[in-house]
Formats: sequence, C-alpha cells, structure tokens
Amino acid sequence: MVGPASPAPSPALAGTDAAAFAERFRAAKSVTTFCHEQPDGDTLGAAVAMALIAARLGANTEVVSVDGVPPAYGFLARAEEIRRAPLLAPDLAIVCDAATFERIGPVLSSSADWFAQATVANIDHHATNAMFGAINVVDETAAATCQVVADLLPLLGVPLDEEIATALLAGLIRDSHGFSTSSTSPRTLRAAADAVSAGASIDAISRATLLELPIPTMRLWSRLLAGMETEFDDQLIYAVLDRDGLADTGTEQHDADGVVEFLARGRGIRVAILFRELDGFTRVSLRTAQDVDAAAIAGAFAGGGHRRRSGCTIQAPTAKAIPLVLDACRPYLRPEHPRAEDA
Repeated sequence: MVGPASPAPSPALAGTDAAAFAERFRAAKSVTTFCHEQPDGDTLGAAVAMALIAARLGANTEVVSVDGVPPAYGFLARAEEIRRAPLLAPDLAIVCDAATFERIGPVLSSSADWFAQATVANIDHHATNAMFGAINVVDETAAATCQVVADLLPLLGVPLDEEIATALLAGLIRDSHGFSTSSTSPRTLRAAADAVSAGASIDAISRATLLELPIPTMRLWSRLLAGMETEFDDQLIYAVLDRDGLADTGTEQHDADGVVEFLARGRGIRVAILFRELDGFTRVSLRTAQDVDAAAIAGAFAGGGHRRRSGCTIQAPTAKAIPLVLDACRPYLRPEHPRAEDA
C-alpha cells in the first residue's frame, strides 16, 4: 500500500539504498522477513519489527526463521506465528541481520523458486556484508540491525508503538550486550530511549535476553565450562558443544547462546571460541580482543561478521575443525603479539 511521500533519509543511512527501500517497502502487498540461522535477539527483533511496520501499512506479512524462536524471545509480538518457510506469495523478501544470503539457512535452497520471484532487500550492520540484495541498507557503524531499522522508521511513515519498540529494543540490548560494546554510540542510546518512551520495558527485555537462564541451560553451561580448553599460553579459550551435551541436559542449540561471550571474559583472553558439533559440519562463534580481527579469522572459512564478533561454518567434523581454526588464530597469538596488559 502506497502512503504519503517519505522524508529524506537519515544521514546515518547515507550511501545505502534507504530511499529505494522505503519506496519498494511502501508499495509491497506482501512482505516476508527472514532471520538468520540460530536466531538471536537482533535478527528476530529486526524481522518482527519490519513485519509489524509492513502490517501497519496494510501489507500481508510473515516472519521466517528456519530454526524457530528460542523461548527467551517468546515476548515478541506474533512470535508464535513465526514460520520455518515462506507461505505468502513472493513479493518483498527482507533478510535481517545476515552478512550473506546463505546465512538464512536451508530455506534459501528449499524455496529457491520463491526467491526467484521476490525482490530481496538486505538490512544489516555487518562490516563483511556481501551486498547480496537487489536493495541493500547496510550500516556497519550501527550497533545492531535493529538500530538500522530504527533509523529507517521515519522514512516508512509508521509511528513507533509498543510492539515495534519492544522488538527493536530486544535487538539493541542483545547485540550491544546491554549497551556495553564499543559499537554502542549516542545514536544507539537514542534509539533505545525512543523505544522505552514508546512503552518497551528495558528491565523485562534485559532479564529475558541477557540475565535469566533456565536450569537445564545452566547445566549445559556447566558442562561446557568444565570441558573448556586453553591454548597459546592461555590467550585463546574454547569450548565444544556436542550432541551428547545437548541430549544429557535436555537442551537445544540456542541454550548455548552467550557461552562464547562468557568465555571471552577470561583475564588475558584474546580469542574465545565456541565450536558447535552438527551433522557432518561445525559452526564456529568467535569473540576477540580489540587487536584481533575476528572477521578475518572467520573469513578464512568463508564466514564473516564484525571485527570482534564473527562466525563461520566449516564443512568438517568438530575434531577436524578445531585445529583448522586454531591455526588461523595462530598469527595473532604469537609471542611477538603480546597481550594488552603485557604491552
């Protein structure tokens, strides 16, 4: 549904396709938003927010997440309606918080005919974004994709209400780790303040996304921490999430979210890694100190992300993936690259 003319794009979105996106978005009759695999608060928050905004303009909408929705994000509007594959007629497909198209998972191949008929828009904040969309709104200075969506909102002509604000604040809190990352800027905090003013609860969202852990999750974390290993004179730390650990604790993949950030808190740690054992392949999550480029390490395996937070998928069992990743980290952890406190 076409509405009134949009205002000029925010300076924060200069150099992106923000104006073209707003025009296409406001004309769409159907909008399908996509989360990346192993969804976190930012991809879910952005996808839900964009679907809500489109619905306010009269479009038919759906949210797709191949891995479903972790219980911690059940507070998001229409969370129970999120699908694992698109059902609406192809029109506008919005991929949220994915550096590559493949990051949305097997739905890309299983719904290949659907995507061939849709216009793909790419909304993201990763520095390694592949610009795979017909329309790309990528701001690598943003702390979260939800911050990019917040900057788009005035262009789309929809006021910020409590449901949209809650979705956006979920992503802002999760990707900034409670507004503590170096990417957190005054613009991030203003977007959060606007969300709180619109009715989003910073207390409830913070507890759900960062603080509260179910007892089975705590048992899983205990197991992971008990099995952690260090290398390179305790500059690198890693843990392995195997299928036995999930089965023994009655948990799922999403229950390990946050473990790698916890590992990165170790004193003197410059690289923290979580290896996830899957069927014949391994997913790798990396967190690094300021002087170690996580995106470059992940890039060696066709992955990407941010300088200090990145990930990749290695088509090999975990036992083979671990030494490959450790070797990729080696140049950053030689004796001639001292820890910050030793420099």
